[in-house]
Amino acid sequence: MAAPMEVMLSTDASGMLWNVCIWDFHSGTALQTYKGGSSGPRGLCCLSGQFLMSAAIGKPIIYIWALQKKEQQQQRIVCPGVVSCLAASPDNTLCAAGIAEKIHIWQTCSGYQLSVLSHHYQTVTCLCFTDDGSHLVSGGEDNLVMVWYTASILQPDSKMKSCEPLFVWSKHALPITDVHCGIGGARSRVVSASHDQTCKLWDLATGQLLCNFVFDSPVCSVAMDMAEYHLFAGCSDGNIYQVNLFASPVQMERHISKNKESEEMESSVFRGHSKPVTCLSVSMDGTVLASGSQDNTACIWHVNSKQKIRTLSHKGAVTNVVFTPTPANLLDSRSKPTFPLQSFKRHLLSAESDGGRNMGGEIAVRVPDQQESTVEDEDRTRERVLIREAVKQQRSSTNKPNEPSRQQLEQELERLTQTNRLLFKAAADLASR
Repeated sequence: MAAPMEVMLSTDASGMLWNVCIWDFHSGTALQTYKGGSSGPRGLCCLSGQFLMSAAIGKPIIYIWALQKKEQQQQRIVCPGVVSCLAASPDNTLCAAGIAEKIHIWQTCSGYQLSVLSHHYQTVTCLCFTDDGSHLVSGGEDNLVMVWYTASILQPDSKMKSCEPLFVWSKHALPITDVHCGIGGARSRVVSASHDQTCKLWDLATGQLLCNFVFDSPVCSVAMDMAEYHLFAGCSDGNIYQVNLFASPVQMERHISKNKESEEMESSVFRGHSKPVTCLSVSMDGTVLASGSQDNTACIWHVNSKQKIRTLSHKGAVTNVVFTPTPANLLDSRSKPTFPLQSFKRHLLSAESDGGRNMGGEIAVRVPDQQESTVEDEDRTRERVLIREAVKQQRSSTNKPNEPSRQQLEQELERLTQTNRLLFKAAADLASR
């Protein structure tokens, strides 16, 4: 049997059978399970198709597994506090974690903590990078959605003590439950969901509110298909609403209700869960929808027919469902991770004073195919610093003697004036003959 092109990852809050399970959602078969602990909501991500990362529930720990069939050794990274949400950049170089009201940013290949963002007033509930990694979107219990420019996070303004968000969206009236970034990088669209029974569609380029969707019950999760033609909202009543984003006429506010027959063409309802829908994910081709709920089930839906394909039972409330391309390491039992993942440090990079690492905010990136030992890296760093200082001293010592004094300039000017007079006199004598 050929391997599937796409698989589904799921986690539950109990951790009795597994922490993370990889499913072939077409057949409902569990391809691989990873045990140890349990994962919280918005706390699962896959790094480079080689590692799984999940945030523990109620513990300051991030679990890590290598995606391979033979060995399933679990690694643990201790964090400064309980991780409420977790996200990785698309190029897998950065990892962002919400800890209380702060956002911690780490470099995955070195483990350095690059920045700590502290502009939320209450616990950060969700994080999401854009598809090009240029922006980070965060939502919190303070009813705020913030957009961060990744470059400013890594290299903040020297005049400012901390990085400032690019946009602060404060249109929600209750805590933010989920955020989703569409395709398009810096010009993409962002959807935010909240307990205030609304989903809001934002333009990332301008920061403007494009549309406000009002539902009958609090919205717990949100997702869009790859084409951004439909929006899916999972609510606390167990229903999942499908909204056509291109419905006409275009309105700034649209009320979505399962009881309104007039809006039957605009929205459709997926019915099957008995408790709040905690997470949603759409397959790459947009034909399959996965949903997780507090009723201990994950459901697979056919989008066009709104029919439930199958139900995957769990031992606890489902906290994460994610579609992802099938990792190559999952198919080859002899494969080993080539991506360098280091243990995350608990202090900022600027606070590291040993080994000459604090070099004016420079960040050393290690390429996976050219890994070197830490001792060699430190020796090269010291060598670069010494060479740089030697060049500066040489320039300062060589420039000063070459600078002519005022007296020398006046003497040179007098010499040129006399030469000019002699040339003029010789030319006048030749013209008078």
